[in-house]
Amino acid sequence: MKEDPIICDCNDVRRSTLETAIREKGYKTTDQINKEFYHGSACGECLEDVREILTQVNGK
Repeated sequence: MKEDPIICDCNDVRRSTLETAIREKGYKTTDQINKEFYHGSACGECLEDVREILTQVNGK
């Protein structure tokens, strides 16, 4: 089974959830993702991971 880590512990958001949203909704920024998942709104620990996922999925 493929590992699916929790990226945002505060809001229980998994990597696969973020990847799917980025692909399906065309998100390009962490602000766009934050409006749906509220990542980074508590402790902010996940922001760098979310940026990396955005870059990987969007190929930039």
